[in-house]
Amino acid sequence: MHKPAAARRSRLDTVRFRSCAPRARRAQLSAALLVSVGVTFTTLSTSGWAQDSAPADAQDSTPTGSTKALPTVKVSAARDSQAASPDRVSAGALGNRRQVDTPFSTNVVTTEEGKDRLASTANDLFKYDPAVTDVGNNMTGENSAFSIRGLPVDMLNGVKVDGQTFPSWDTELSLEQFEQVEMLKGLSGFMYGFSNPGGIVNYVLKRPTDDPYRSFSIGYQSAGVLSQKIDLGGRFGPDKQFGYRLNLVNEDGNTAEANGHVRRQVASLALDYRITPDLTWTVDAFYQKRKITGTLFGIYFGSDENGNPLSIPDASKVTRQLTQPQNWYETEIASFGTGLDYRFSENWHANIKYRFAKENRYNSDSLLSVFNTQGDYYNTLYAALTRYFYQNVDANVQGKFNTGPFKHDVVVGASYQSQQSEYDDSEGWNDGYSLGIGNLYGSTLLTNDAVHIGEALYRHERTTQTALYASDTVQFTSRLSALLGLRYTQFHDTTYNPDQSQASSYSANPVTPTAALMFKLDPDSTLYASYVEGLQQGGAASNTNVNYPQTYGPLKSRQYEVGFKADHRGWGANLALFRVDQGYEYTNSANVFVQSGTKRYDGVDASGWLQVANDWRVLGGVMWLDAKAVDVDDPSVEGKRVYATPRFTLTGRVEYNPSYLRALTVAFGGKYVGNMAVDAANTQFVPAYTTWDLSAKYETQVASKDVTLRAGVNNLFNRRYWTAAWGYYVMPSATRTFVANATLEF
Repeated sequence: MHKPAAARRSRLDTVRFRSCAPRARRAQLSAALLVSVGVTFTTLSTSGWAQDSAPADAQDSTPTGSTKALPTVKVSAARDSQAASPDRVSAGALGNRRQVDTPFSTNVVTTEEGKDRLASTANDLFKYDPAVTDVGNNMTGENSAFSIRGLPVDMLNGVKVDGQTFPSWDTELSLEQFEQVEMLKGLSGFMYGFSNPGGIVNYVLKRPTDDPYRSFSIGYQSAGVLSQKIDLGGRFGPDKQFGYRLNLVNEDGNTAEANGHVRRQVASLALDYRITPDLTWTVDAFYQKRKITGTLFGIYFGSDENGNPLSIPDASKVTRQLTQPQNWYETEIASFGTGLDYRFSENWHANIKYRFAKENRYNSDSLLSVFNTQGDYYNTLYAALTRYFYQNVDANVQGKFNTGPFKHDVVVGASYQSQQSEYDDSEGWNDGYSLGIGNLYGSTLLTNDAVHIGEALYRHERTTQTALYASDTVQFTSRLSALLGLRYTQFHDTTYNPDQSQASSYSANPVTPTAALMFKLDPDSTLYASYVEGLQQGGAASNTNVNYPQTYGPLKSRQYEVGFKADHRGWGANLALFRVDQGYEYTNSANVFVQSGTKRYDGVDASGWLQVANDWRVLGGVMWLDAKAVDVDDPSVEGKRVYATPRFTLTGRVEYNPSYLRALTVAFGGKYVGNMAVDAANTQFVPAYTTWDLSAKYETQVASKDVTLRAGVNNLFNRRYWTAAWGYYVMPSATRTFVANATLEF
């Protein structure tokens, strides 16, 4: 089914040293090794919010006078500062920088940390970031997705692989083939071009390891999902010029949801060739396929017999048997990338890269339209195949130089990307198949023998972006610096009718600026103020709107942010006060999809972590958000809360790593999300909810090989709640899930 326009949208073998080494000595060792890939500790794992070159987890925990040996710290060493690292972020046109040195809100989580959080999607990786709110999960719905500060991530332009746009329409990327996932909160117009102002999620591929690395994992997820995973890396040839990284995943079994069964396969291969010490050629390819049964498209609560909007019922009262045997969902993704990276000198670096990606999306899932207070609904199944093709070419030069007393860090580049979507024009796509009438509070078997997926696709939309960009970070003193950046984009979007006649077309040639001031309180603390402009692709009415398939032009957004970020040995913090003004698109009371007025987001986003003792570490955060409609034409919407935006979110996690058993780490965490409006006129709300998670990790050796055991429970108390997403329907949450896995490194 076509969603509303609001929805458009190494590890290396380790070098070991003792954690009791003085901090300065450890820093020298790290510098010598050019440490830049994630650090994994046998004590408490570092947070994705604030990483440190000398983490608190590595502090001396031996009592005074004791001769007890301290636990070994594992450090993964990478080749240079451009490699993936949890304290660095790929900021598009700004290049690769330390998080603490950027004037924007960021969060980086390694997949090693994700394993400790029992993560299977990016939703799980960023669970404890208060700015992140789930809008869907891939157990009860089509895919896992989240919003950032109340703004959904753009599924057409907001997801990247190694900084390049990637198709993620109603799907999510598996985590196994990635080293880390980076989140840039807010506008990204200068850094990445057209995109929803919610933010950018960048998946960084695993690359060849300098030393041999081999691991095998097996896993279990209730009620019967088994998985097997292989991760191999190393180098070969003269002077080890050739490198490889191979990841294979197989997952199959019955899920904890009613009628749920999942089957997933992943294959990923990354190669490189060090032509010279300064010139490297990279090639990568990956494939993933995932099919799950027992999924919904969504639940729509309409009006009662008197025309009054129906209230959203208590989610715990609704049956878990809402899906039918004909409900299933499948995505298939393939991608190929290649690039050249050349270092002219210590201060100058250039690269060019290309990526092709394709997504096939099959859906046979239902929209449940509730029509009375008793919970009766019409079940309409939409069955369709859609396809997406993406191509990206990016080239840039990054360097440093001085002009008198001023130091410059510049990036100059160009990019081109094209996106094409193909739609199915069958009955299953446009009108759907009626399965009959069911009830939210009881299970009813509904089928339709006519259901099938059409294979005849037509070109629906083609979008191209050609851009030139440049930025200069000028350091005036050892503490004060400024960032200036400009991006010029030629944007063109055309939609087509099934007969390939042109349905709509628009072009734009915007210049999107970025400006910021940064003041260093110390090398690891920064105060900043930034201004960003951005454009996003205009939306189109869905096939549930009366003005389908009307398409609108681009929306302009502005962001103002003042913040503080710190990354120290025993603590880290991020604080941002922000305002985002974005053009508003919504479905009005006449069921017309319109573009009118402004969505204004004012908020505070704060998070941090603290090593409170040798055995204890806490992290958490809070977001307060005031999101409302201003200057809209519809008086029923003016001044109302923007749909799917919580006013308040609170997260917390406690990690305990006892000094008497350093191999064990136990963690307990929770998240509170405030209530959210379902529609633009605020006639319907989903209530607030709180979820809790419990996990444990134990590291040991078997036959002199490292073994890591992990287990835990997500949604520990089986909280049933609703998530709100695209402005007119809700989704049920996933049930309590037990997860366990074991990893052998050999």
